[in-house]
Amino acid sequence: MKLFVDTNILVAATLNESERGDIATKFLDLDRELSTIFNLMEFRTVLAKKKRLNQDRVENLLENLWDRVTVYRPDTDDILTSYSVQERTLLYPMDCLILSTAEETDGVLVTFDSELLENGAVSPEEFLD
Repeated sequence: MKLFVDTNILVAATLNESERGDIATKFLDLDRELSTIFNLMEFRTVLAKKKRLNQDRVENLLENLWDRVTVYRPDTDDILTSYSVQERTLLYPMDCLILSTAEETDGVLVTFDSELLENGAVSPEEFLD
């Protein structure tokens, strides 16, 4: 099964967030993760703008991510499917696209996001012993 990592897991592990940081790190240590180009773009924005990390540090972190994860680029079918998902769920457009990309490639989105969990994504705890 392909495991697509949501941005919140990458951020939690990178910043060693209380409660979620350990879970995220243990999940990422499984070395089975995939992501989308949009997750990496969001990772950059969250760390640089919201968490105010130095831009050079963020770019180094991104470079390391590119080396360790398989990065998917959603195609036209994923975009069309995400439109239907958004109509049904009213999730944010980017969340729909990432969720649809995971599903269209026979994968699952792994996240801490409660709305995504209610709509087919799974928690990282489900993959830990």
